[in-house]
Amino acid sequence: MRGELRTSEGADSPANRGGWCRRGVKALIRTDESVLLVKERRVDGSVFWTLPGGGLQAAESAHAGLRRELREELDCEIVVHDWTGRICYAHHSRDGVVSTYDIYDCCVASSIDANRTEGILEARWVESEVVPARTIPQVRCLIECSATLQA
Repeated sequence: MRGELRTSEGADSPANRGGWCRRGVKALIRTDESVLLVKERRVDGSVFWTLPGGGLQAAESAHAGLRRELREELDCEIVVHDWTGRICYAHHSRDGVVSTYDIYDCCVASSIDANRTEGILEARWVESEVVPARTIPQVRCLIECSATLQA
C-alpha cells in the first residue's frame, strides 16, 4: 500500500508494507567557527554534503553505530557526547526510502581520512556561515541553528 513505511524494526510490523524507513546516526563535529561535512554521491550520480554517519545495523546502539560509521567513512575515532536532535528526509534517488537520523555532538580523537570505498568523496571543515550549496537542507538548517545557539 502506497504511503506506508517499513521500518528496520521487524518484517511483520504493520508499517512494513510500503516504503522503507532507514534509522541512522550522524555526528555534529564542530569547532568555534567550523563544522565537519562529508561529500557523498547519490545512486543517480549527483553529489551532496552532509554530516558524517549512516545507518544503524540491527540491534546496534546509536553510540556504537556512530563510532563504527566514522571509522568506516573517515578512518577516525570519535568521542560521542549529547544527543542534539533529529533530521528526516526522503531519498530522491531511492524511491520509497525515508531516513531518520539522530544527531549527536561529537569530537574527533584522531586524524581524518576520507574513505572513497565507503562513498566519501571528501571531508572538509566548513565555516558555519558558509555551508556548501549542495548541503542537504535539513543539515544546513541544523548547522545554522546550532551556530546561532553557540553565539
